[in-house]
Amino acid sequence: MKPPIKSRDSSGPMSDSIPASALTLGIDLGTSAVKVVALSSDSHPVGEASAAFSTRSTLALQAEQDPADWLRAVSAAMHTLGESVVRGSGPGWIERIAAVGLTGQLPTLVCLSERGPIAPAITWKDGRADEWASRHVDAALRASMYAITGMPIDGRYLAPMLQFHFGERLAELRSILSAKDYLLSVLTGVATTEPSTAAGYGIYDLRERRFNEGLSDFWRLPRALLPCIRPANSLAGPLTAAGAALLGLPAGVPVSTGAADSVCAAYAMAGLDERVVSISFGSSAVVIGASAAARLDPAARYLVTPHVSDAWYGREMDLLATGTGYRWLTELFSWTDGRIDAEAADSVPGARGLTFAPYLAGGEQGALWNPRLRGALIGLTLRHSRADIARAYLEGVFYEVKRCIEVLAETAPVDTVRVSGTLVGSDSTLQMLADILQMPVGVTPHRSPAAIGAALLARAIAQVPYPAAAASAPTVAPVTNPQPTTSQVYAILYRQYLARAAACE
Repeated sequence: MKPPIKSRDSSGPMSDSIPASALTLGIDLGTSAVKVVALSSDSHPVGEASAAFSTRSTLALQAEQDPADWLRAVSAAMHTLGESVVRGSGPGWIERIAAVGLTGQLPTLVCLSERGPIAPAITWKDGRADEWASRHVDAALRASMYAITGMPIDGRYLAPMLQFHFGERLAELRSILSAKDYLLSVLTGVATTEPSTAAGYGIYDLRERRFNEGLSDFWRLPRALLPCIRPANSLAGPLTAAGAALLGLPAGVPVSTGAADSVCAAYAMAGLDERVVSISFGSSAVVIGASAAARLDPAARYLVTPHVSDAWYGREMDLLATGTGYRWLTELFSWTDGRIDAEAADSVPGARGLTFAPYLAGGEQGALWNPRLRGALIGLTLRHSRADIARAYLEGVFYEVKRCIEVLAETAPVDTVRVSGTLVGSDSTLQMLADILQMPVGVTPHRSPAAIGAALLARAIAQVPYPAAAASAPTVAPVTNPQPTTSQVYAILYRQYLARAAACE
């Protein structure tokens, strides 16, 4: 049963009424689940929970979700969170929530009429608009769009998604929102976004810090449908009665605009440090490095997104099928969770000559950024085992990560990586990653760094003093260092992989 809803006066300062033991709540509306965390003033999670939801993929390249499923998952995750916090900290935690921070999958399109969503949400994994968008954007136009937005535009941004899927239904719409901002509107009644999420529309001008009218017109996107843009991590509004009922919290708790999941996770894992690259291994692998300038790549091999601070940017590359590929291979061989890692450890570096090009999502957005890429097993023979296939898959993913980091390192030195996710859940797999990257790898122990990042950012609107170090010192487990001999072997194997994988391009 949900706790009773209590009201809070949101018109004045709250620091007098909120205890020093205040908590901030982070909510991550991810690709396959909602994750929530309650964070203490010393940046320690006092409770974490999650709830999954489904994706509709009955058609080729389709990936749709029902926003109502998101809300049910939010409510379920909050209920589970309450049980875990009570076990760890005792009752009364609800009154200690000082602010709520949001983050979420991006870009995912929600089209709204006065009555709510008119159709399922089109997620960032949906590739049906890719070919259509490529016919409308030639190389020269794509380069000019990248110069304005920092985004290598394809069919997975909100503007082209809208025209492809709903171009004939624009008259029905009141607004379009991303997934995170749809949840924000449900909680606060306010339809707004912030720069890092606005970038996912494909029409956000990095330098002007607003939606570009020319690009909006190009995609035939009525400007009246666009949300207003507020500064990064500003106050969106207080929880409404309906939002409070959904979360089981008091009405009036302040809610932050939050930020995109990629930069929230990167902030929690690496802070704002140009020499550290964060890698979030979820459904995809998000490789992101912080930058104190909007440093575009002449070859558009990475996207440039506003970071959690207006003075910073993220340089990002996304490998589309890492966690999903991991689950696919697990189910294909009827393995139990984690068995891929155990099998891979029984093979050898190079997987006995087997190469796995891991482009399993119908395209790629890593350093290659090519919607036509397809996965391939290269060199497969009768002598290869399941262990070799498992190792070749992990090696392929990590080689692509290395390719991404090398691109970032061309203009800014990188000497450390920080990672999170189940894909690096075993010591042997973590060692493989360190050996392939040839640099130290630190693991962030949290289940959802993006939710942690959202909770950290919410402190800016909490009106509660927090230790300065707590917001900028990521929690990292002991570092895994590369083994010199194996790293030298992998340096040779990496060059071989690049030559073989080029056949898939």
